[in-house]
Amino acid sequence: MARSAGVMLALLALAISARAYYVPGTYPQEFKKGDLLQANVNSLSSFETEMPYEYYTMPFCKPPEGIKRAPNTANPGTILQGLRIENSPYNFTMKVKQTAQMACSPDGYYPALTAAQVKNLKHKIDNHYRVNMVLDNLPVTVYDLLDEEQEFVRPGFELGYKENGKYYINNHLVFNILVYETHGEYTAARAKMSNLAEAVDNKHRLHRRRLAGDAGKGGFASTATAVKEKSSAAATAAAANKDDGSADDPTAFYMVVGFEVSPCSIAREAGKAAEDIVCGVDDDAHITPQEITEGAKIVYTYDVYWQNSNIKWASRWDAYLRMPGGKVHWFSIMNSVLVVLVMASIVAMILIRTVRRDLAKYESLMVDGGSGLDMRDEAGWKLVTGDVFRSPPAARSLAMHIGSGVQIICTALVTVGLAALGFLSPASRGALLTTTIVLYVWLAVVAGFVAVYVWGVMERTYAGWAGVVTRTATFYPGVVMAIFTLVNVAIHGTGTSGAVPVAMYFSIVAVWFLVSIPLTFVGGYLALRVPIRENPVKTNQIPRHIPPPPLAAHPTLLLFAAGVLPFGTLFIELYFAMTSLWLGYFYYLFGFVLLIGLLTVAINAEISVLCTYVQLCAEDYRWWWRSFQRGGAVALYVALYAVGFLVSSLHTLAGTMSALIYLSYMAILITGLYLAMGTVGWLASWVFVRAIFAAVKADERRARHVKPATQRAGGLCRGTQQQMQQTCDVGSGKSSCCATRLPVPLRGVMHRWGQGDIGK
Repeated sequence: MARSAGVMLALLALAISARAYYVPGTYPQEFKKGDLLQANVNSLSSFETEMPYEYYTMPFCKPPEGIKRAPNTANPGTILQGLRIENSPYNFTMKVKQTAQMACSPDGYYPALTAAQVKNLKHKIDNHYRVNMVLDNLPVTVYDLLDEEQEFVRPGFELGYKENGKYYINNHLVFNILVYETHGEYTAARAKMSNLAEAVDNKHRLHRRRLAGDAGKGGFASTATAVKEKSSAAATAAAANKDDGSADDPTAFYMVVGFEVSPCSIAREAGKAAEDIVCGVDDDAHITPQEITEGAKIVYTYDVYWQNSNIKWASRWDAYLRMPGGKVHWFSIMNSVLVVLVMASIVAMILIRTVRRDLAKYESLMVDGGSGLDMRDEAGWKLVTGDVFRSPPAARSLAMHIGSGVQIICTALVTVGLAALGFLSPASRGALLTTTIVLYVWLAVVAGFVAVYVWGVMERTYAGWAGVVTRTATFYPGVVMAIFTLVNVAIHGTGTSGAVPVAMYFSIVAVWFLVSIPLTFVGGYLALRVPIRENPVKTNQIPRHIPPPPLAAHPTLLLFAAGVLPFGTLFIELYFAMTSLWLGYFYYLFGFVLLIGLLTVAINAEISVLCTYVQLCAEDYRWWWRSFQRGGAVALYVALYAVGFLVSSLHTLAGTMSALIYLSYMAILITGLYLAMGTVGWLASWVFVRAIFAAVKADERRARHVKPATQRAGGLCRGTQQQMQQTCDVGSGKSSCCATRLPVPLRGVMHRWGQGDIGK
């Protein structure tokens, strides 16, 4: 009993401690007037180079306490994206206006620029690098966050500008911080949770002492006294804080809900006090900008203003996440829904009308034995019954592709689903990429399971499954690592923070070999315990001859046609995603992404079923690889779009290195899309083929029961309809056979005649 109580206390303490942990900026922070806040700096970024650089690689002033990495900001996602969030010399006092503040200490200016630093600054300005800063996990921006007509917001501000052949640096920053007034409810709740956690921890320690035999009345009393003293001290401190509050509103707290900046360039004399100048308000004629020259001593200054806002803390990211064309998103979705309905109608017509009619004709041929004329007239998918499930060439490779595709689909579905539900907030930098990597690694077990099972379905045996698992575990991850390694080697000498550190690189390799690959083998081993599903029809020993396909069923035409409608479904959302990803805007419309993704999958599946039916009607049974390739054909159009986007929207990319980065990472995404959509096409075709040929098998089974009675009829049921009407002998028991070939109005008459009703 005592042990169980101890376990419960431990679990409760763990739960409370977990509840008390939070990432800064993802839990409400309240500040009182006079509290100190420090802005953090992030890596410099440019959409013209796609290569970020650490903030302090530039000639900027460093904080007096030294450069420190911001806590809880380093994760695989931020490291791979090249984000380095560190402290800065920009300090603010809540609700206190500050002007002409010096950022550099103790001299008040940055030392004389060297030739290398001047060259570095000019290079960054030519490539339109932006300085990124963070306050309470909110990025700084030059846009007006209160302007509701603002269609989008881009984080950061320009490092400097070029005018008349000269370069100038934005060394003076005017910060405008939006705050929302509260009454300290979040601070009180956090204090309550902290006290509860401390009380549980004290009880847990006391319980352990009792179990050890060391607890007594003295120990209990001392512990209780300590708790009471601490509670009393906390109450005294709270009362003191209340007394020190402002006279007008002693309970006033403030939350940061916006971080704006207006950068400008002001030449100041080093070593002298900074003059109070407001950029954009005073006459700029007397303001001389700070030119970037060798030997120049740059004075970095800043102003701080505070503005009350009605934006609540829960809505403070809404202004940053604005995206233009909201109606366009819904138009794209409605258009996709209509396409899905049309394609569903076509597929339903094929399944209900065409396939049923074909099965009815096939059943009549099986029942009647089939005359030569009837069999010659009969053509289409039913003639490949004995070959449709023949194992395809390179079956191991196909199983590998399908296993990798299922892994990518599951990873994307869970990640986008979590993002759409709000669990992967942009406030948690790198969380989206980190979650994707972790899910992909753990879902390797699914890839191994599916690949081995598909291999068994195609080969009718699990022999050689280890080779399938090995290929699955190394194929797509190997492609990603090869491209990733190539890009890192290429940019390693540039000094960019986008180059992954060596330790991080080998950590990724270790996770691949020590976690992902073993999990793939575990999934493959689990698949061995699943019995192989029997095919609906048997496969002939000798392959059937495949006639030349007609133009409408030509494989190349079907391949290119299969990707048109799926690409049309995701075209609009692809434009916004590409713009946000490569042009430096925020993107958080994952609800739209989820809807468009599901609609694309539905359309892809329907198109695959239609194309597979057309192929089988052309007496071509090689649908295994063709269905996968047609499903992945949408990736071909996305690749063409990516090249067009590079030429049209990213024409300002500086140098071949930036183009290499863009093309390399787009190649990874497009390859993943090909595997995922190809898997959707194959799976839809596999289910469709099994369904229609299972119906053929059922018809053959019914035909075997009817055919003996037909044979006993002496074969008189064969022939044309006129011959049957002349030779049918009701008395000999052949009416049921003959009636099946008579016109519909005569079938009921023949049936009643055979029963003797008409004779009566």
